[in-house]
Amino acid sequence: MAWYIEEQECTYLDYNATTPLDKFVEDTIVNSIKFWANPSSNNSLGRKAKEVIEAARERVASLLNVSAKEVFFTSGGTESNHWVIYNAVEHFKESHDHELKPHVVTSSIEHPSILELLRSLQTKGEIEYTAVGVSAETGIVELNEVEDALCERTVLVSVMLANNETGVIQPVAKIADIARQASERFNSRILVHTDAAQAIGKIEVDMKVLKTDFITVVGHKVYGPRIGALVIRNEKTVPLQALFRGGFQENGKRAGTENTAMIAGLGAACQIASERLSANMRQMRHVRDYFEEQLRSILGDAVRIHFTKSERIPNTSSVSFIKYPGNAVDFLSKCKSFTASTGAACHAGTNGSSTVLLACGLSEEVACRTVRFSFGRESSEEQVDRVINEIKSVCFFGKYGSSLLKAINKGPVSGF
Repeated sequence: MAWYIEEQECTYLDYNATTPLDKFVEDTIVNSIKFWANPSSNNSLGRKAKEVIEAARERVASLLNVSAKEVFFTSGGTESNHWVIYNAVEHFKESHDHELKPHVVTSSIEHPSILELLRSLQTKGEIEYTAVGVSAETGIVELNEVEDALCERTVLVSVMLANNETGVIQPVAKIADIARQASERFNSRILVHTDAAQAIGKIEVDMKVLKTDFITVVGHKVYGPRIGALVIRNEKTVPLQALFRGGFQENGKRAGTENTAMIAGLGAACQIASERLSANMRQMRHVRDYFEEQLRSILGDAVRIHFTKSERIPNTSSVSFIKYPGNAVDFLSKCKSFTASTGAACHAGTNGSSTVLLACGLSEEVACRTVRFSFGRESSEEQVDRVINEIKSVCFFGKYGSSLLKAINKGPVSGF
């Protein structure tokens, strides 16, 4: 259990932004700090540190149904995503005329670590990319647009497994099939990648089922430390070039002395996610669904919950308070008993509506009033009841918000 969540007064409902360390993960990290030697050193201390790393690699591999040699540790999701893109671009340059530009297909709802890098590379004239749209009805990537976007120069298709703001699960296996068919048609090799940061630990993620060449793993989304991994399908047809050079770590693919303790923590987080996946899925879905039922019962048509007919990860609810007079930032500023998000945490400090929600077809008016509630393993109906109570006070009584809620909790209220 992530014990520090219980010590906070407010209810934490921003688990898609980050999760606390699981107590077992924390204990594993603390116990692994004593293995401080360089894992590359050919002595007993170094070998012991190496054993800790390899045990963690096995745990990550087991969660994703791959072999340990297919798992490469990284600093986090951004590095893993960048590695995939740079690798694909370099692979294309090595096998094609230098006048041809590699082409990448992605979606309009990807994480900024994908979209912003692609924009930068295109601005520099190094690549061309296509960001396909999503259905306004389902929040799902339009498969026909993926197929239409593929061409002889396409070297990579990258589509996230679950969206961090809407929770909608994307048809990655079908996208992989489309890419494979195009590869045969063009007599080329189109690599397929999925960023599974928001899916791991919430749904089953099996690389063989997804049929991808690469999967991005992010530790801090699954009650682990802030490192990550890149999983690479072990075939000779899947090229992988080193992003960092100067050492032989990670089978010569990522130079740099390994962070033994954090890697051990990631392995522990994946072990817990694997062992408790079914129970955690049931619990998060139950609490999320209870929350949505309560919202509808008190607010009716004043609230809109997005993409409920689509398959979603079990912890995420994207909610628009469409009759609230202010925007989501104003709404949350009045809510003192819980924390939620107006969108992706990496963009929470920016102005304007979420680009993901706009890409999903929401109007500016609706998008700016949208709050993402994301539940965790420890979330409960009792917490939901408290959150609903405050949402009711903010929506019904506007500016009085939490002040009125506190007064109500103390006894009869007059003067409002």
